[in-house]
Amino acid sequence: MDIVYRPMHLSDLEKVWELVEVLKLEKAGVSIVDLSHKEELKKWLSDDHIFLYIAEDGENVLSILRAIRGGEPGTRYAVLLTAATHPDYRNKGIAKELVLAGLEDMKKDGVSLARIYVYSDNLPSINTALRLGFTVSGTVYRHHYNEAAGEYVDDLIFYKLL
Repeated sequence: MDIVYRPMHLSDLEKVWELVEVLKLEKAGVSIVDLSHKEELKKWLSDDHIFLYIAEDGENVLSILRAIRGGEPGTRYAVLLTAATHPDYRNKGIAKELVLAGLEDMKKDGVSLARIYVYSDNLPSINTALRLGFTVSGTVYRHHYNEAAGEYVDDLIFYKLL
């Protein structure tokens, strides 16, 4: 399978929305599922504080990466990352490659620091962050209630200098 990692374009909107719908059905624990309609996603594309990247195989969008740059002039160097992959394509290194490609592109745009917040019960995302060279920099204790487990989990904060 040939996978292309690239910035998202307006012409990708329908295929990306299909991925969002799949993630919503599985109740994925990422902020991307909070989108209520395609227009919000379209608005992200026109926001100069948001970077959007996709991994595609020609027919389908397999993964999406969103990076939000700080809004203040002194924080425009930093981004907060969120990535999500279609359930059928997880554990294949797609999110890792997408993040690497996105960070390389963002670095050209002056980004020098990336952060990721990961729930402490999300071992695949923790492992991906560590494989990408991110370092744990803090914890927000009992930040998220995991309904399926019936307990609160911590939010781990990772960072990486680019």
